[in-house]
Amino acid sequence: MDTTPVEAVLLDRTLDIVVVLDGSGRFQYANLALERVLGYAPDDVLGRDALALVHPDDRSRVTSEFTRLVEAAPREDDHSALSPTEFRYRAADGSWVWLAANMSTEPALGADEYVVSCRDISARRKAEEDRHHTHQRLLDITEHTTDVLWMFSGDWSEVLFINSAYESVWGRSVEDLRDDPADFVRGIHPADRDRVEAAMARLSGGDPVDIEYRVDATDGYRTWVWVQGHPLTDDEGEVASVVGFARDVTDRRERERQLLVMDRLLRHNLRNEMNLILGHAEQVRANGGDAVAASVSQILETGEHLLRTVDKERDIVGLLTNDADTAVFDLVATVADVCGRVRDRYPEATVETSLPAEAEVRAVSKLPLAVHELLTNAVEHADVSDPTVTLSVTVDDDAGTVTLSVDDECPPIPVQEIRVLRGERDVRSVYHGSGLGLWLVHWAVDRSGGELAFQTAAHGNTVSLTLDAAGDCR
Repeated sequence: MDTTPVEAVLLDRTLDIVVVLDGSGRFQYANLALERVLGYAPDDVLGRDALALVHPDDRSRVTSEFTRLVEAAPREDDHSALSPTEFRYRAADGSWVWLAANMSTEPALGADEYVVSCRDISARRKAEEDRHHTHQRLLDITEHTTDVLWMFSGDWSEVLFINSAYESVWGRSVEDLRDDPADFVRGIHPADRDRVEAAMARLSGGDPVDIEYRVDATDGYRTWVWVQGHPLTDDEGEVASVVGFARDVTDRRERERQLLVMDRLLRHNLRNEMNLILGHAEQVRANGGDAVAASVSQILETGEHLLRTVDKERDIVGLLTNDADTAVFDLVATVADVCGRVRDRYPEATVETSLPAEAEVRAVSKLPLAVHELLTNAVEHADVSDPTVTLSVTVDDDAGTVTLSVDDECPPIPVQEIRVLRGERDVRSVYHGSGLGLWLVHWAVDRSGGELAFQTAAHGNTVSLTLDAAGDCR
């Protein structure tokens, strides 16, 4: 390509590489930017195949683009041009440089000459690659956390980000949430939705939120989440999006509930019973004589009950603080052993059983204590002096479960006590309960992954615990 001195100077001073190729892709001209960017002297590349220096992974695409340009038929006094093409090009030192090329025809140059101007975009591509790697690392982090990480538009009409932990915590699909951003609200316990929607409105209004509520209808809304959310504003101070996390705090909530139960029951029961002991002791000191024997008996009875309560508290603490590892038990053998001990201790009681040959279950190691508690409660709290208690074990092969039922002749278990056990009533309400026995049973069954059920009547209760069967049960 012939150029005037002025044109040559101007082309050599430009930062972009400017070359002219013939129809086969060979260099016909190159400005000095070729040497500054790639290390090739312009005179050294003349006649050389320019396409041969394109990175092998990019060469087919670039060659196709150049061929398309060559095959285009420009109108007279007009030129054809292609969209910018990005590719890697070998430098004189063997390294690869990212270029963005504009290819065009120029009628003034001749029918078989094509102008290619290239800009070094290595820094931009490196920044993009770094951002991509950073983004990918962040995605990897979000997919390896059990927290639900989320971002919505400021009006909650669009899901901007959600990680897969949402599905395991909410029990709902990410796909359904993306289709309908309000879907996550349907996964919240109905009793908590008003509070959550109020918190969402505060967040959209620019206030951060910190809230706990129940989710996952597939598991009976037993999952508690702790949610923190923060508003993100645009340049005008308007809330453009809201971002936050939701963490499964079910275990922590249950531990707090357990501690509250232990605190309230022990404080109330121990204080009352110690006051009773002290009151009778005062009577012993003041009265003496024939009254001493009766008062001392009451002191001993109350003291023994107090010690049993402390023993239960110790068993419960052991149950709650040890790992929830389960083992295989023959529930029939466990029931038979407990019944034998209770018959020896309470000869006035009749303990009847209906048991299969065996029924293996998977449960925590404290399960025998729960069975013992159910049976002794049934005997000690009966309305009659010679109570009859019936224990039955049934196996449901289809469901893969084993159920132990205890029928007693006790007064009905108070509904409020059952509701507190189930978590349907706040333990901080005006409630003291009858003791720790049912809590020991409840926690042993719960940590075994089982279910505890109650049926009450005017003259008796049926308490059933259902556990997963282990192996073949006959």
